[in-house]
Amino acid sequence: MRLEDKIYWGRFLGGVVMGVLTEVFKLYRPTSIAAILIAALVYIVSAIILRSVVSEEARRTLGRRLYLSGSGTYAAIWLLTWILSFNLLSQPLG
Repeated sequence: MRLEDKIYWGRFLGGVVMGVLTEVFKLYRPTSIAAILIAALVYIVSAIILRSVVSEEARRTLGRRLYLSGSGTYAAIWLLTWILSFNLLSQPLG
């Protein structure tokens, strides 16, 4: 698997994890804008960490794709997982 593919699927999994954490820790209170900002901050921090982990040669080869690969997927999967988690975890049992 290419490095760009690994980054893409890592962002996909990051969106899933962040969507569940948004519901579990109720990051959308007092407003959903807080949840959006926290998810964006997590994405930015992950890009900074990824930049420090990846070799200089891979950074030059990937260029902007290092930061943008999977960004739309992260946002869409985060939102979808948040909605599903909200509906499945917020329902009373029985």
